[in-house]
Order: sequence, then structure tokens, then C-alpha cells
Amino acid sequence: MPKSKNKPNPQKTEFQVSPAKPSELHFTQDWFSRSIPSWQFILSRMAQKTPHLRILEVGVFEGRSTCWLLQNFCKTPESTIVAIDSFQGGIEHKNMELGGLKKQFENNIASIGSPAKVDVRAGLSIDQLCRLVAEDTESFDFISVDASHQAADVLGDAVLAFQLLKRGGVIAFDDYIWSPMRPGTENPLFLPKAAIDAFTTIYSQKLRILPNLPLYQLYIQKY
Repeated sequence: MPKSKNKPNPQKTEFQVSPAKPSELHFTQDWFSRSIPSWQFILSRMAQKTPHLRILEVGVFEGRSTCWLLQNFCKTPESTIVAIDSFQGGIEHKNMELGGLKKQFENNIASIGSPAKVDVRAGLSIDQLCRLVAEDTESFDFISVDASHQAADVLGDAVLAFQLLKRGGVIAFDDYIWSPMRPGTENPLFLPKAAIDAFTTIYSQKLRILPNLPLYQLYIQKY
């Protein structure tokens, strides 16, 4: 989900989520469900080796994917999700009312009932990823990159996310073939694919692309 280039004040919030009532979850969009089979396939194999997963989500919007992770894979006190978002939306969201987006995300994850820690970092992804690198934070098993869709932003997110990824870990790049433009009018500078292709080419000796998965998302594994 793209985010705004307007720079909010960075914030960090940690949650220990409380018992859930499904009726308390509120989502207006569903950009995640089509990726569930791929995430299930990847994370179920990870969980066999690492029961207490560390996951980084770069772009969370209303928290649909975060809630799914808490319900399915991050169910122990030792599990951690770091969630980064500006909570201001991106250029595709200019006609949407997002003033309460951060509160909506917090309410959704607080309704799930997982004892896992959720570390919410509000701010631009480039700033928050740099902070994680500077903090020398423990590396992550799985990272979702789904923030700004402008190519320059995606490339910056990819490089920093890769630095934060464990060897053997996986990055999911969302909207690999997405475009809101008519065929023949696309500007690659405003699409994720050009950045993802550049990243995977430059880092080709340090990663492999996971095969036979739908290209809604592109998945890479770090050597």
C-alpha cells in the first residue's frame, strides 16, 4: 500500500494484544487475501524450523495482513511483528479519508488475542528502516515490502529490508505487476516493478527468486 511523501512525526508504539472478538475487526479494503496461499506456503515451512518468528511489515494500512499473521503464525510471546507505515496513504489514496487510519490499525491488532509483541513505527519507511539498521536490531525471518509504490522509494525499501533479513529469510514485494495506468501509458518511475527488477539484478548473487508463486507478489530468499 503506498504511503504519502509528507513526513509525519516518527512514533513508536508497542502492543501486547488482548483477547479478540471478530466483530471488533474493521477493514474497508482487502488487498491481502489473494496473497494468503503464498504466505501460508512460505511461513508454514519457516515455522517448522523457527516457531517464534520475527516479521517486518513495511506498509500495513488497516492491518489486515498483520491480523492474519497474529492469528496464524505469531502466537507466542517470543514472536514479534514490526509494523511500519506513515498512516497517511499514498497518491492512489488521495480520494480516501485516512485521518483515522493509524487508530483503526491499532484497534484491529488490539482485537486479535495473540500474545506476540507488535512494534508499531509510524513514519516514512526509509526513515524507520534506517532506524532499525542503526539500532542493530535482530534480523527478521520474513519481510513484506508494501509501502510507497514509486520506484525510487521501493528501491530504497528493498536495499534496507535486505540488510535486515536473516540468511534464508524471505522478502515479499507486493504489487510486482501492478499498474493503475492504461497499457502503453505506464511510467516505470511510478511503479514497483522497475525497482524490484533493478534490485534483484544487482543482488542476484545474494538471493534467489522463489519460483512457481503468483506474481501479485515477488518473493526472494536471501542466501
